[in-house]
Amino acid sequence: MKTSKRILSILVVLLLCLSFSGSAFASGLSKFRDTQRTTGQATYASTQSFLDAMDAEEIRYTYHGLDSDKDDWVEVIYSGDYCDEIDIDIYFSSAADRASFRFWKVIEFDEADYADILFAVNQLNYDYKWVKFVADSSDNSVSAEIDVLFPSDDAGAICLESLDQIVNIADLGYSELKAYIK
Repeated sequence: MKTSKRILSILVVLLLCLSFSGSAFASGLSKFRDTQRTTGQATYASTQSFLDAMDAEEIRYTYHGLDSDKDDWVEVIYSGDYCDEIDIDIYFSSAADRASFRFWKVIEFDEADYADILFAVNQLNYDYKWVKFVADSSDNSVSAEIDVLFPSDDAGAICLESLDQIVNIADLGYSELKAYIK
C-alpha cells in the first residue's frame, strides 16, 4: 500500500511538471514579493516539508501558524506578468495529507456582469484543468483554487509544483478576466 502511494505521488508530480512548461521558478524567483519567514517550527510535518522546499528555492513567504480551523497557514505573494499581486494562501490540514491553495479575489466584478463572468470562468476551467476558477455572487468576485492530496513524505515537492501551477494559471486567468474588473 505504501509503495502504491509513493508511485502515485511520483506520477502526480511528473504530470504536474509536464502539464505546464511556463514555470514561475524557471522564469525567475524575483517575481515572488518580499514576504518573510517567521521564526519557529511549522505545526504539521507536511507544512514544514513545504517550507523547507521553498527555502531551498529561495522563495519568500510568510508562515502564519494555525488559523481558526486548525489549518497551518502559509502565504506567498507573487507579481505576475498580467496581475500585479497574486496572493496565494495555502492551508495544510491536520490530517497532514492535504493542502488547499487559494487566490481569493482574482478580480471583483459588477453584479450586472455575472452571466458573462460565469461564461468566462467556465472557459477558464475548460482551458486549465489543474486550477479551478469560481465565481462568487455573494461578493461578486472570482477566486482560483487547487486542492492537493499527497503522502506526507512528498509534501514539499508536490506543494511546490502546485504553487507554480496556481500562480501561473491564475495570472493567465486574470488576463482573461481583467475586462470585467469593477
